[in-house]
Amino acid sequence: MKKIYLQKIIQHNMVGYIGKIDPRDLIRVVKKVKAGEVQEDQRPLMKKRLKEIAKYIEEKGILPTTLTLATVDDKFEVHSFDSSKDIYYIEFPETDEEFQKYEETINVMDGQHRLYSFTDEFRIISEHEEYEMGFTLYIQPTLNERKKIFVTCNDKQEKVNGNLLISFKKQLGLLDDEDSEAYNFVETLNNNTPLKGHIIMSAERIKNGIRAKEVMTILKKQEFKEMSVGGRLLNNEEKLNIIRKYLFAWEKVAKFDFQKSGQEAGAAIKIAGLRYMLLILPYIWTRSINERVRIEDFEEFCNKVLGDFISRQGVEQEKFFVESKTWFNSRNLTEDFAKKSILQMEENKEDSFNPFGE
Repeated sequence: MKKIYLQKIIQHNMVGYIGKIDPRDLIRVVKKVKAGEVQEDQRPLMKKRLKEIAKYIEEKGILPTTLTLATVDDKFEVHSFDSSKDIYYIEFPETDEEFQKYEETINVMDGQHRLYSFTDEFRIISEHEEYEMGFTLYIQPTLNERKKIFVTCNDKQEKVNGNLLISFKKQLGLLDDEDSEAYNFVETLNNNTPLKGHIIMSAERIKNGIRAKEVMTILKKQEFKEMSVGGRLLNNEEKLNIIRKYLFAWEKVAKFDFQKSGQEAGAAIKIAGLRYMLLILPYIWTRSINERVRIEDFEEFCNKVLGDFISRQGVEQEKFFVESKTWFNSRNLTEDFAKKSILQMEENKEDSFNPFGE
């Protein structure tokens, strides 16, 4: 084992240690991560970015910003020198046998792409060329400390896209009650409705996929919160059942499939199309109650209302979302189209029943 020298830093009673190390050594003790793999609280490693950094380093590039690291167990202990109050050290592996004992004992909380560019798969720089990187090390940080580190490295620096940031915050318990409930509901939509596997919950690569953050924004609108029956608000299980039946109806009437359809479905399988559909749902639900439609007949009711509406647009059912594409060019246009569609559905509604068909 060899000594890695450290200096202690204290920020609001939170202790960290600053040091330097050869990244080709450090990479051997950090958590193993494959490029493209979705992680609990980190963005996926991108092969293209790793190759770019490796090439940059090989061309005499420098990496002046420090890595942020955290130990995951008690294998690494910080020691102080009796002769100095300012210098500390940890014992770090030197031999293959020692490295094996210390595998995956450190998490990289910030700087993943910089460090993982030194893996054997991507590294170009010679193993004999001197190259060091600075780091800040936290020893088994608590959940609260991890939250602080996460917010500093990501939320405060605008590095991570909004969808991925929400996923990270969910994993770390940083979402407020409203967002946490909305995230859980969208996650359920992604497992138990026609949207199954179509929602990007984190950073998955899904062709024509819809981001969870955008779905959450739609579902937090007041009209959804106020959906009710018998004078009480619907619970999430009831909303889920309603949305499932409603989206199945849209798939049948407009002849598309969230999971299988491609560009030929137009906006139907994209966030603009889903926004349009969901904005109409509160109206459809209220109308079904007024017309005394039982929940087991709700899907068929939706088929009838939506089918009648589309038939009056003068387009083939499967071309509805394609022919209406100009309405899906912006959020405002889509919202206006939803309001216009609701007015048309209301105007086309049969106000009374005539047994003589007059």
